[in-house]
Amino acid sequence: MRKKLCLVLGNGFSIDLIKSANLENQIDVINLFSKGAEILWPETKEAGFLSFKYCPNLWNLGVRPNMEKATAMALLEDIITCLNVHVLNTKPKIPDGKNKPNDIYINAYHELTSYLRTLFTHYNHLVSYGELTNKLENWPWLRFIKKANESEEYESINIITYNYDIWLERLLIENNIAFKISQINGGNFGENPKITIIKPHGSISFYHRTQTNAVYSIGYDKDIPGQAITDDFVVNHNVPLSKCLVNALIPPAGDTERMKQSWSGQIRTSAAGYTKQLSGNDELMICGISYWHVDRSEIDELITNCSADTNTYLFNPYPNQSMNAVLTSLFKNYIYHNNSFVLNKRFA
Repeated sequence: MRKKLCLVLGNGFSIDLIKSANLENQIDVINLFSKGAEILWPETKEAGFLSFKYCPNLWNLGVRPNMEKATAMALLEDIITCLNVHVLNTKPKIPDGKNKPNDIYINAYHELTSYLRTLFTHYNHLVSYGELTNKLENWPWLRFIKKANESEEYESINIITYNYDIWLERLLIENNIAFKISQINGGNFGENPKITIIKPHGSISFYHRTQTNAVYSIGYDKDIPGQAITDDFVVNHNVPLSKCLVNALIPPAGDTERMKQSWSGQIRTSAAGYTKQLSGNDELMICGISYWHVDRSEIDELITNCSADTNTYLFNPYPNQSMNAVLTSLFKNYIYHNNSFVLNKRFA
């Protein structure tokens, strides 16, 4: 019987890719603010996106390009925690007077999503097409995915990734591996793809259909959650340093459970549907998931859908202890690996 393979990928997967490609000095996906002074403001191409001039609310909250990663993550969590609560607040706002709410965290959220899209777009342009494959020719994850795609052992490969970057998609394109992006128009690459990529937290390649060349600005007036649905976006892997005004991104610590009417909620539901199909003959591989307290419900939704007989693997040099315990309690065929090199033996 042929197997279903499901990969669930977090930031650790991108970290592994960056380290394997020797790009650590250029690309930092751990401290998301460290390169902020280098990032260009899309309208003027002036360096310093993360500055008081362009992101006054983030700046006033203490965001700096030279801040330590732990401090950066704590501040980022504060911003997104406020946003998570904000979307539940149905009380009417008082526009004037002393009871007017303090919107600094909500405005900082708008600045953050715009900054993150521009940041990862900048990172994407640091490595040209062809160069990425050359740097990662012997990367175990690339070799494994290529072999799995070619093998008759697997009938389907579903990749649920919470990363905004498109390095994985670029590697597949560069290696002539067919795939499709779930639910987003224009997301078919190659004929009869075995691989489906699901991105519940969005992507820098998701472009809104109404995107215009208007003057670039932070969308402080946009509703949270947004009303955009998956049909409103198209996939474009030729990501320019553009003036993109609609950001299909859920920042780290964002809670898609509270945004079920948006595109992210639709894709999250789709991801849960894929894992529900996994049974004892199938394989679930989890790589680089933090299992942070703010996103546990989303991961739990995936893993509790699977059969207890599913062959389950965790790849992480520093696994979250709670996640290790949860996987041990859920799956009788659970195996932990502290690196991806063991994948080289799968099709030896």
